[in-house]
Amino acid sequence: MSSIQLTGLGGCQEVGRSSFLLDFGEKVLFDNGVKLTPKETEYPLPVETNLDGIVISHAHLDHSGNLPHLFVESDFMCYMTPPTLDIAKILWYDTLKISGYEGIDLDWSETEIKKTEKFTFPVHYRKPVDITKNSTLEFFDAGHIIGSAMSKVSFQDKSFLYTGDFKKDETRLFKGADLDVGNVDYVMMESTYGDRNHSSRKDIEKLFVEEVQNTIDKGGWALVPAFAVGRSQEVIDILKEYRVNAPIYLDGMGQKAARVMLSYHKYLKNHKFLKKALEDVIWIRGNQMRKKALKQPSVIVTTAGMLQGGPVHHYLKTVHSDPNSSILLTGYQVETTPGRKLMETKRIDIDGSEYTVKAKVEKFDFSAHASQQEMLDSLKKWSPSKVFLVHGDKDVMPVFKGRIEEDLGISTHILKQGEKTKL
Repeated sequence: MSSIQLTGLGGCQEVGRSSFLLDFGEKVLFDNGVKLTPKETEYPLPVETNLDGIVISHAHLDHSGNLPHLFVESDFMCYMTPPTLDIAKILWYDTLKISGYEGIDLDWSETEIKKTEKFTFPVHYRKPVDITKNSTLEFFDAGHIIGSAMSKVSFQDKSFLYTGDFKKDETRLFKGADLDVGNVDYVMMESTYGDRNHSSRKDIEKLFVEEVQNTIDKGGWALVPAFAVGRSQEVIDILKEYRVNAPIYLDGMGQKAARVMLSYHKYLKNHKFLKKALEDVIWIRGNQMRKKALKQPSVIVTTAGMLQGGPVHHYLKTVHSDPNSSILLTGYQVETTPGRKLMETKRIDIDGSEYTVKAKVEKFDFSAHASQQEMLDSLKKWSPSKVFLVHGDKDVMPVFKGRIEEDLGISTHILKQGEKTKL
């Protein structure tokens, strides 16, 4: 049997630009994302070899955002679920639009997006496919966002599972990860929340809705920055179930994502309720409607979830200075993002000037990532011979490594950027 090697090209001791190369005599690339920071976009290390296949775990830009770049000079077969391709296309075209506005010179264009689509083979959950001469790929529901997949590659009587971003426990929109993946020898696992557990989701929902209603009752605006894919729709779902008494607006790319999500009934836990909830809220169309939304107390769910652009900046100009209003963060805030800065300092940059925010700022842990205990339970079930940790902050990963080795006795390695390690 030839040696098996894993190389970290991105997403190592950081959250963002995930990309990992598995070489078992044939070469399979897992993900190829970007990392958006206020100063620049960071990319994975270049792929300096011919590839036998590319596997994309899900559509979020930190996992798929650099994929069109790989098709500038080469052609590879690429594998992802059908919803992942449809959502990723929305995000890629949006990247092109934003780069045009900001004068950023991307080395790929619509041509590469079409080429990526042409060379993508859509794979459904639990449908094994041969992706190289000697290996098989099988996707399992990761429970993270629509179409997200844990990827199991089997080769040489061995199997390698890449979790991507996953969520073991059930959430409002998804059933939770499908852990029945069979035997696995190696697991490459995200470690975003490797040092902590999440509070009960029902408790978080209640606290969130109370804060929204309190804000409305004070005559303020409840501004809810949310990720376009999954979180925007989940928040709408919650607001409708708890019957928040106020006009509710949906703005930004979450609208396009919602249309795609509703077209994939089988990938959602309760398609009917989500469809009704989305139909009952007001979809913002342009700046006139944005002004209207700010003429009375209201709830505004909008992108971007980490405040890195999007319509949220239109609302922040008004909301930030109102002590009766609130800015309710609903997702993980990556280091160096405007959302993290707001959370830690209560300061925000608007149109090139920095302001102290007078509105209430709170974060609610509606995480679509597994908690420490969820990840430990998953590893206990799979019982691999070795674990490779990726997609986590530098100070979090050693904590999680320690827990895996102490509690489960499984050899664990923290993958480093540019490192080639033998399995």
